[in-house]
Amino acid sequence: MSNETLIAVITGASSGIGLATATALLVRGKWHVYLLDRNPPPADFLSSTYEATYIETDVTEFASLASAFRKIFDARSHLDFVFANAGIALHPDNLTSAAGTTKDEHPATPDLTLLDVNLKGVIYTSHLARHYFHLSTAGKERNLIITASMAGFYASPSVPVYTASKHAAVGWTRSIAPSYWKEDRIRVNAICPSLVATGIMPKAMYATFPEGILTPIASVVEAVLLLLDGKAAQVGEGKLVAGQTVEVNGSELYFRKQIDFCNPLAAAVMGSADV
Repeated sequence: MSNETLIAVITGASSGIGLATATALLVRGKWHVYLLDRNPPPADFLSSTYEATYIETDVTEFASLASAFRKIFDARSHLDFVFANAGIALHPDNLTSAAGTTKDEHPATPDLTLLDVNLKGVIYTSHLARHYFHLSTAGKERNLIITASMAGFYASPSVPVYTASKHAAVGWTRSIAPSYWKEDRIRVNAICPSLVATGIMPKAMYATFPEGILTPIASVVEAVLLLLDGKAAQVGEGKLVAGQTVEVNGSELYFRKQIDFCNPLAAAVMGSADV
């Protein structure tokens, strides 16, 4: 077995799911984790290990993200795992009400920051991951995992832009998985958590939800590691774990499949999404 240090890059890594995943990788050993975020992680996290490096990064700015990836690759010459995890949930978008408008004025310009972070950031991260995976050691399997949400499967009228961004993340995962694997041996999967108590919403908001509704962050990390290891009984013994979208609800994992094509013509138009 190789003694080479494995390199992980995690966006949105300074808190919540990103930080918990970074911690889990470091506990495993053999990993050096690069934490990409606009804000630094807790000081005691970095001071407690030499195997984690923070790089200030804005995933909505391609130049910022590309610079971070370049620094990492220049220092390490390879990448093994990229976790496109950065996301936000609450941001005013001016889209949930028509109040205050008249026929004589245009509505306010929608604020699409949610899409910038949750979709554009995912696409940028995926694009850079593939580039640097391709430049890494040939023939070795790599992993890209994307944080979507259970809102990627269900409608949520109170947060339509967030829901749209997560539907898009699910569609992006399923659409790129075949070519990423066939051309570059990159396994692409997505986690789709239910409500998790992270910094994505103010603490006071979580108290308004019914008791027992929250999904433990440990369950989400379990899903990430399961996909990273590439062995999931839910997929089938010996089958490739790629193109999966895993809903994490409570302590349970649900491997969600695409809806069936309505007829053969639909299948012909859309093409195969089989990995």
